[in-house]
Formats: sequence, C-alpha cells, structure tokens
Amino acid sequence: MLFFCAALFTSGITFAQHKSVKKVKHTTAKVVVAPDPVKGAFEQNFAGVTDAKWSKGGSGNWTANFSKEDVKTIAEYSADGNWIATRSEYKAEQLPETVASTLKTKYPTATVKDGWKIERADVAAYYKVNIQDNGTEKSVLINEAGTITE
Repeated sequence: MLFFCAALFTSGITFAQHKSVKKVKHTTAKVVVAPDPVKGAFEQNFAGVTDAKWSKGGSGNWTANFSKEDVKTIAEYSADGNWIATRSEYKAEQLPETVASTLKTKYPTATVKDGWKIERADVAAYYKVNIQDNGTEKSVLINEAGTITE
C-alpha cells in the first residue's frame, strides 16, 4: 500500500510539471476607410498625404492621423466632409520663429516642452505651447503673429 501511494504521488508531481500549450490567435488590425465626401475634402486640404490612418469618433466625426514634414497632425471632418479642425504637434525646436521669440521675451527662463497648432473653422489659428517656468507647468496660447492670448 505504501509503495502504491508513493508511485501515485510521484506520478502526480511528474504530470504537474507539463505545461499546457494554448494556441494564440493572431488578429490583424482592420483598416478603416472614411466615406468619399470625407476623403475628398481631406485630399483638397492635404494633397500628397498618403499615409493617413482614419478613425471615427463617438460624435460621428472622422479623424485622419498622419505626419507631414515631421509634424504629427490630426485633421477632423464631419461625416459629410466639412472640415472641423486640425491639430498639429510641434517639438520645441519646430515652433515658428514668431512664437519662439515671443516665449523667450515673455518667459526668458522657461523651458519649452512642446506645442500644438490648432486651426478651427470658428476661430483664428493659434498655438498652445506647454512650458515649464520656475518649476511650474503652464500652457500659453499664442496667435500666429506672436501675441500671447492668455
């Protein structure tokens, strides 16, 4: 009886060490295609951009993510192809000279982290620049002429 229990215990340990192999399903990302009116409006505004990745937001608007001249950009359109907004991300060294010089004048000790150029149909284009000044994080709004619009 002792021999039988020892054999049973040993075989249990042996079988417990075997790993079960599960098959992993590989899925590919589904390509999202914007409707023709949206694609047509995008091509008028951003001719030559071929790497746009489309997605549809919860509000029903379509967004295109792409890079142009090393600037990451998001363009937003309504379902019928009307342009809503464009947001372009700039590194500190990519900001236009008018924006950079205004920041240097107003905040001489600040470190510029990054900035966004925001264009909307209802307001003039502006830059939202994130800076760190004397240990404080701050967002500064500057128009294209270099005027701070806080």
